[in-house]
Amino acid sequence: MNSADRNIYPWAFGTSFLILTVLIGFLIFKTYQLEDKNYQIGQLNLVQNAYGTAIMDDKIFPGGDALFQTELVPYLNTWFKKVTDKSPDAVQYGETRMELFLKTMRTKQSLDSIFNQIVKQQKLDPALIYLFHFDKLELYNAADNSWQVFYESASDDSSGTISGSLRKTSLNNRVFQLAVSDKEPIPYRFTYSLYVDYENRNWRIIRQMVPVFLLSLACIAVIVLLSFRTYKNWVNQRKLADLKTSFLNHMRHEFNTPLTTILVSAHSLIDRDTRLDNKEVVQLGRIVERQAKRLRDYFEQVMGSVALQEQQAKIIQAPIDLLTREILDELCLRYQGEIEIDYIPLEKDVLIRLDEGYYFSILDNLISNAIKFNDHPRKTIRLSWEQKAEQYCLKVEDNGRGIDSSDKNALFTAFYRGQSSVGKPGLGLGLYYVKSCLDRLGWTIRIENSLSGGTIFYIYMDNGSFNSKKQD
Repeated sequence: MNSADRNIYPWAFGTSFLILTVLIGFLIFKTYQLEDKNYQIGQLNLVQNAYGTAIMDDKIFPGGDALFQTELVPYLNTWFKKVTDKSPDAVQYGETRMELFLKTMRTKQSLDSIFNQIVKQQKLDPALIYLFHFDKLELYNAADNSWQVFYESASDDSSGTISGSLRKTSLNNRVFQLAVSDKEPIPYRFTYSLYVDYENRNWRIIRQMVPVFLLSLACIAVIVLLSFRTYKNWVNQRKLADLKTSFLNHMRHEFNTPLTTILVSAHSLIDRDTRLDNKEVVQLGRIVERQAKRLRDYFEQVMGSVALQEQQAKIIQAPIDLLTREILDELCLRYQGEIEIDYIPLEKDVLIRLDEGYYFSILDNLISNAIKFNDHPRKTIRLSWEQKAEQYCLKVEDNGRGIDSSDKNALFTAFYRGQSSVGKPGLGLGLYYVKSCLDRLGWTIRIENSLSGGTIFYIYMDNGSFNSKKQD
């Protein structure tokens, strides 16, 4: 897997996740807007109908029309004239008249009792509150045939508030906005609005949308998980493909080397003069033998790894200390002169259920690796026992190169060749075969580097209900 492929996937995943998050955020926002627009619309319609019935022919509230006619209408002509004549005190006059008018409206209003009555009659939520607001006053200017604004107050401007305690107003909680007009004594038109809502409207809407939020988060989490799993599977597949390619190339090289050597040595024996002395014949014979053995070992490794998947373990109950001694005696003869094998036996033997062939292969491969990946002039390996709770642990420590930290997680992967394998022959199947045998036996293994620089393997043999009978 090249670096471009490694880089493009995180970027693609990050970009897709960002787009998905923005899209879901946009949908949630639109859902919130829709909920906000339609929130408690049924209650607002009831308020609108009941309020219309309550005021009947009154312009604002019961008694409000009389206040309007006495507190503001008589001064409209004067105000209009001051404005059209551009009198210096026109603005001050208008502000004074409106302040007095709105102050009287606030004092005389009966909106609190009307609203409470509507809430009870219509069986609405008692938590609802309202705001009654005077929005705008316009006078008709016949000179230019248009309506001219003489007073205007935004919904969030308290100067136009007549009654109510609602602080946040919007188009979504406005019950109505009415415009009332008359021709006498001068054409005028004024507009007022009624707002009804909960003080904590936004929080109520958000709580109502909790299922939507949770479902959205769940969808994002599932998509992220699936994307991550897909990415990991893709990475693993690419690694496996690269590993297979590397293995095939390496195997081609490893098999070709001994075959070529054998062929060259054989041709040398054939082509040489018959007077060739015995010493040279013996030397060529040894080369042929050594390379043939190397080729045989590679073949056995590959076939053993393949055959292991089809084999059935032949489980027997054997004294583990005695069996370990016998295997090590055989391996001492095989690797005589290549490595020193030191064994510290158990104080008291114990019966363990295992497959003798698997156990032999485990020890054989560990010792073989201790020889191969060891630059020390005096190669050694020590095997000893540790008992931990319900388990017996075989500790295998060599004085070799040790394990690079970047290799530890992949060390038992088939055909994997780590940093310490550079320049060393082999197919990367030794520790894979060890791990496969351990898995078949239900045992586990742990690796760490020793203080002296070598490698320590801890093989844990279960001594629970499966392997509990002791040998006296």
